[in-house]
Amino acid sequence: MMTPSSVHGVRACLASAVMALTTLTAPAMAHEYRVGDIEVMHPYAPPTPPGAPMAAGYLEIINHGDQDERLLGGSVTFAHELQVHETTVEDDVSRMRQITDGLVIPAGATVTFQPMGKHLMFVDLAEPLVDGDRKNATLSFEQAGELDVEFAIEHADAESMDHGDMNHKEMNHEDMSHGDMSEEETMEKDSAHKH
Repeated sequence: MMTPSSVHGVRACLASAVMALTTLTAPAMAHEYRVGDIEVMHPYAPPTPPGAPMAAGYLEIINHGDQDERLLGGSVTFAHELQVHETTVEDDVSRMRQITDGLVIPAGATVTFQPMGKHLMFVDLAEPLVDGDRKNATLSFEQAGELDVEFAIEHADAESMDHGDMNHKEMNHEDMSHGDMSEEETMEKDSAHKH
């Protein structure tokens, strides 16, 4: 038979276990933000090794409106610049380019930012991105205006690629400037990333 003090002890243990599980799963939980007809779902960026000059950010943008919207870019506190990029693969060669005139988010559509596709690039990191942290950013939309979001720093799923570990010196960076990196080099797509 349980005494009142042992019942209290069991409750305290259960409460601690629930708190621990909540804390462990919090970074992986979805988070969303909204401005006007635009909804941004689960912004995240993979952790980076010390000294990495840049990192990628991923999210989903949903346009609930009946007019096209345009993501113009934004700003972050943890890097010099936030850029909108797209990676394409042709003949097993990956090419990454900056989208300088804004990315269209079609009316009634969802645009997914993911590895080897559309993504945000955080250029000239001020510090490494550490697993479990959260980093503030502001996204700028042509019509909806600015939206403050928080990027969860977490590992991508097994199908994703950690962009922070990529060797950007070997990728084609058309029309971009990343300091002393070559802009016209290309990288053969690793067979592990073929779909």
